[in-house]
Amino acid sequence: MQISDLQISKQNWHAGMTDANHLRTFFLTEPEMASQVVTRVYNKQNGYKNALSFLTGGMGKAKEMNDIIYRWSVMGDSRKAIGITKAIFNGISATPGIANTTFQVGVGEKWFAEGDVIVPDDARYSMRVMGAPYDDGVDTILTLQLVTNNASDYVPAALLAVGKELSKDFNAVENDASETSGETHFTTPVLLQNYMSTVRKKYSVTGAVHDKVLSMKLMNPDGTELANTWVKYAEWEFWCQWMDEIELLLMYGKSNINANGETNMKGASGHQVYLSAGLEQQIAPSNKRYYTTLTENTIRNFMNDLAFNGTEDGEREYVALCGRNFMDLFDQAMKNSASKYVLEDTKFVGGSGQDLSFGAQFKTYTGLNGDKIVLKEYAPYNNTWRNRLMHPQTGRPAESYKATFLNFKSYSGGEPNIQKVYTKGREMVTTYVEGLYGPTGPKRNGSSATGKDGYDFIAMSEQGIMLRNPTDAAQLILDVDSIS
Repeated sequence: MQISDLQISKQNWHAGMTDANHLRTFFLTEPEMASQVVTRVYNKQNGYKNALSFLTGGMGKAKEMNDIIYRWSVMGDSRKAIGITKAIFNGISATPGIANTTFQVGVGEKWFAEGDVIVPDDARYSMRVMGAPYDDGVDTILTLQLVTNNASDYVPAALLAVGKELSKDFNAVENDASETSGETHFTTPVLLQNYMSTVRKKYSVTGAVHDKVLSMKLMNPDGTELANTWVKYAEWEFWCQWMDEIELLLMYGKSNINANGETNMKGASGHQVYLSAGLEQQIAPSNKRYYTTLTENTIRNFMNDLAFNGTEDGEREYVALCGRNFMDLFDQAMKNSASKYVLEDTKFVGGSGQDLSFGAQFKTYTGLNGDKIVLKEYAPYNNTWRNRLMHPQTGRPAESYKATFLNFKSYSGGEPNIQKVYTKGREMVTTYVEGLYGPTGPKRNGSSATGKDGYDFIAMSEQGIMLRNPTDAAQLILDVDSIS
C-alpha cells in the first residue's frame, strides 16, 4: 500500500503470529523562542501571511532532530481484502454453492482460517471457509460453502474470478467441542522518510543607509509584550523575504533524494545538496482531487472521501489553506445551495435606513457527522510572480483556485499531525560580519572582519516539515487543462 511518495517501507500484514536590542542576541540566548517570535511578528504585521509556518513553528509545533534525515511511522488498518488468484474450481462453475455444495478458489496468501465467514466484492453473499486452507505450491486454496437457508441460492461466478477480492467478517464454529478459532491479523507500520533542506540568505548594509530604521513590537507566544526593538530597515526587509522563502520551502519543496538515499545534485563545494519534500508532496496521492466546477456537492463528496481514505474514526476538523479564487468559488457554491432554502434572520443585509450594506461570505462548512472545514486565505497561492499558469477564462493564477485541507490535531502522546522539524542547533543560525560599521553603528575601536563600509548579516536554517499521516490531509486542485 503506497500512501506517500516518502514511503521507504511497505505495509506488511501477517496473521496468527504475534543576545539584546538586535535579533542576533535574541537568537543567541533564546533561539527556540526567537524563531516563534519572528514567525508570530511577521504574520501579525502581514495579515497571517505565511500560515503554514505560523501554524507549526509559530505555535510551538516544532521538533528537534539530531540529523537531517528524519523518519516516522504510520500504522495502517490491520484489515484488508485478499485478491483471488485462482478462479472457482472443484464445484459447479456456473452456479457455485447451489444446493449447499462446496467449491474452491485460490488466493495469494494465507490470510483466512477455517470457520472464517468471508464476503466477495458484492457483500450480499457470505461464504464460510469449510476446512483448513492449504498451499498447493502456487496458491492458498479455500474450500467454501455459501451461507444461506435456501438451497437454490448460489454465488455469481463473476464474483469468484481472478482479480476479484475476498474479506473476512468474523469466524463461526460449531457450538460444541470445537477447537477451531479465527486468527488475529497484524500489520506492520509504514515507514516514511524525509530530508531537511539547508537554506541560507544574507543582506548587506552600507554606512550611508545605517540609520534607516523601523520600530516594531515583538510579542511572545502568549501575547504579552516581550521587547521594544529597533530593527534596521534592511533587517526588516530581510526577514520579510526570508520568512516567505521558508514558507515556500515548507509547502512546495520537492525531494531530490533517490531510492538509495542519495542525490545527484552537488553544490560548488562538491558536497550533495539535499532538498526536502514539502507538505504538498507528502499528501497521499489518493487525497488529491481535481475539479472544474465547484459545488456544495463537490465539497460534500470530497469530505466523505476523506473519511473513507483516512485511518481514523470520529469527527474531523480541517483548516483549508486556499487561494482567493477558491474562496470565491466556495462562497458562490454555498450561496447557490442556500438559495434552495428560506433563510431567516439573514446577515447578508446590514445597517439601517439609508445607510445599508449588503454582503456576506461563507468560510465554514460542516458535513456529515460533524466533519468541518474552515477556510483560510493562503497568500502564496495568490502571488502572481511565482504562479504564472493562468486560468484560461479569468486570467488569474490557476494556483489561486487550490485548497489544501489540513488536520492540525495531535495524536496520543501529544505528537502533532503536522509539525516543523529542524536539526539540533541549526533551526536558525545567524551572524553579523562586521566591517567599518556593525549593527549598532560605526566601529569606534577594536577589529573588524572586513574593511568594507558596512556589514553583512547572514542566516542559515536546516529544517523541513512532517505530515505524520499522509491520508489526513488533502487537496482540491483546479483542472486547468480541462478548461477551454
